[in-house]
Amino acid sequence: MNTTEEKMKASDYEKIMERIEVITRHATEIGGFKAIKKDLLDEYLALASSAADYEDKVLKLFPLKEPSPLVLLLEDAMHKRRMKQRDLARELDVSEARISDILRGKANIGMSLAKKIHKKLGIDGNLILENA
Repeated sequence: MNTTEEKMKASDYEKIMERIEVITRHATEIGGFKAIKKDLLDEYLALASSAADYEDKVLKLFPLKEPSPLVLLLEDAMHKRRMKQRDLARELDVSEARISDILRGKANIGMSLAKKIHKKLGIDGNLILENA
């Protein structure tokens, strides 16, 4: 990424991001993007699209993987019960590493664990099966 063309793209990207920040600050000050003028909103959307293209093609940034609905349900159950991963592991009689892998989307849930999640956390069995 040392060519003049790529450096120019990098400087353009920096300018785009600065302008996006200015527009975002302005929108925040006036009550959000719903209150912003249409032409400014259109500019913001065009800049955001250009920035995303640069991030995809030049920076090769990957979008963050969204957690599965089951992970969200487990995190919600943990939050409601004020549990940490360690507590959830004990409750479900599995290792902390296993819980960590499940919550990060690195491991799947087997039938015996699905049953424990249903019985001990009260999560609908159909939701567990659909998202396991």
